[in-house]
Amino acid sequence: MIRRPTSLASSLAWHRAAVTGEEPPRHDGLPECGWFKRRMIKGGPWVPVRIYLARQIDSATGELTEDERLRCEVEGLDGGDPAEHWTYLTPITREEFNHLVDYRLRDSRMLDARQRIDLSQSPTLPQGIF
Repeated sequence: MIRRPTSLASSLAWHRAAVTGEEPPRHDGLPECGWFKRRMIKGGPWVPVRIYLARQIDSATGELTEDERLRCEVEGLDGGDPAEHWTYLTPITREEFNHLVDYRLRDSRMLDARQRIDLSQSPTLPQGIF
């Protein structure tokens, strides 16, 4: 039995539909691949989240050597089970994801995802202006 890896287009189909304005069904406990943002606490900064397929592929045959698994990356670190984050995620484009990663590195207040940001105390420049 040939075990072919899931294609990139297929794994990102739900995400593509979500960012183009369609409303694909979202089921609790069944995360989909893509780029997202979320807040870790109310009033906190947006945090970049990526859900992707982790897989081992035999370079000679192109077949999977083990089952594909969904993995989650939160703020560039292992986020554990993607299902735990799934209901809190807002789909964004890959460009928005990259911009959010860069913006968080430029504004030190954004680095602590579990700390609220009070903009009345410390205003911030609009994103894209540095």
